[in-house]
Order: sequence, then structure tokens, then C-alpha cells
Amino acid sequence: MFISYNEACALGCSTLEKDLELCEKAGFDYIEIRFDMLMDYLKSHTVEQLAEYFASHHIKPHAFNALYLYPEFLRENDDSKKKTFLLGQFLHACEIGAKIGNNYMIVVPPFLDEPNYVPFPGTDEEKDQNCIRMLQELGLIAKRYDMKLCFELVGFPRSSVRNIEHARRIVETVNLDNVGYVFDAYNIYLYNGMNDFGAMTTVEKEKIFAIHLNSADDVPEQERKQEKRCFLGSGVVDCAKFFSVLKSIGYEGMCSIETFRPEHWRQTPEQVIQSAYDTTYSAMKQHGCI
Repeated sequence: MFISYNEACALGCSTLEKDLELCEKAGFDYIEIRFDMLMDYLKSHTVEQLAEYFASHHIKPHAFNALYLYPEFLRENDDSKKKTFLLGQFLHACEIGAKIGNNYMIVVPPFLDEPNYVPFPGTDEEKDQNCIRMLQELGLIAKRYDMKLCFELVGFPRSSVRNIEHARRIVETVNLDNVGYVFDAYNIYLYNGMNDFGAMTTVEKEKIFAIHLNSADDVPEQERKQEKRCFLGSGVVDCAKFFSVLKSIGYEGMCSIETFRPEHWRQTPEQVIQSAYDTTYSAMKQHGCI
């Protein structure tokens, strides 16, 4: 497996240019680029400069983060401004990806704003139909750019797709070779404190395009939020089981550390990225994944 860095880890204290420098120095194989940090980078750099950086360094791009879907997207009653923005973001990322060698994009199903524990409305059939429609249309567009879409379940009740079984039903119905999964350890855990990751064995191994690594603070269910994520080595997510399942299915792709921890954003990017690498590498090595 390969060790990767997600830019959310130092979101509040770094830039794409700084992340590239520090991730290369630390030893990461891949970096997941955030859309917002990419746009900031392009205010003073060109896509060609970014492509040249990857061509001349060890670290490579893997998966833009992230395209957040909403239920009406690409329907007749879609809001024209929202559609123009999201579709424009998607196409722009596809075009840049083709130039820099980034062939993956994280796609997040619709979810409600806070609070976390208000259930997403609608029947399972309605949720399925929305996601299937959007993924089929986006997947066909993405094919033109050799882009693969990584569908990411989120376990909060406010999410429309909360567990592996539901995500599998959608991806299998979409039935496109460039539409698959990203499995995030904490997002799986958020479904009722799920610490059994065996359902990952039920999907096509070839359609697991990316893995997100993390653990989280041990807090009551109502306090489980994305900012409770932490680096590996502590926390309530059973990373040993998570790695064990990945090994059992023969996964050999990238594993990306992804946290959204505000206290990290008050540190220096040097501190955050070195800690991200050290703790992730240690855990992956301990469990025979690197």
C-alpha cells in the first residue's frame, strides 16, 4: 500500500505549495488536493507549473477533494446557479486532473447541514435514485478525462448514504467502471459506532479507488463530529481491524490520512505534516501494510 496525505489535515495553516514541499520532504507517496487550496494556488501559479512539480518529484497527486452533491443536482428542478457552480467545479477539476496526472475525484452524497443527528429525509428508494442519476451522468462525463469517481459514504444520520451496504447498492446499479468507492475509517465508524469493517469484503476490490485513514476522540454519540478525527495511534476507531480487512481483500492502493482537527490548524504546517506522516507510517508498518 502507499501512504498519502489529505490537505484537510493542515487546512487552516498551510497552502498547496507548502504542502507539496513538506509532503515530499516527509516521504509521502501521494497527496489529495483540496479544490479550495488548488484555486488559491492557481492565483499565483499555473497548471503547467503544478504538472512540472509532480513530473520532477516523488510525490504524485491522487484524488481531488471533494465534490459535494445535493439532491436536486442535474434534475429538472435544479437551481441554475448551484448547478452552474458545481458542474463548473467538476469540469474544471477534470481538465486539470488530465494535465497533472490526477485521475481520481472524491464524490460525497447529499447530506443536511448541522445538527448531525437529524435524519436525512426521504425513502431509501429516493436517496438511491438521486445518487444513481448523478453518478451515472457525472461518470460518463468523467470518462472523457480518464477520471474515476470515488463515492464516499458518511455515517452521520444527516447523510443520505450512511453505510457500506447502501453505497454498494448504488455503485453496483450505476455500473460504470470509473465509479467506485473511497472508504473512510471514521465515516464508517459514524454509522452507530461501527467498528466492524467486514462489509468492505463484499464490494469489488477493483472498485476501491482510495482509502482514508483516521481515528477519533472517544466522545458520546451526539458529540461525534468531523473535527473529532485524530491521527492513528489513539482513539476509538479499530484501525487494526480496518487494516486487517484491507489486507484480506488484497488492497494495494493508496491510504490517505485525513483529519479536520482545528487544533492542528493552529500549529505550523511543518508540525502537522510530519506528525501525520510519522503516525500514519508507523501504523501502516505495524499492521503490515507498507
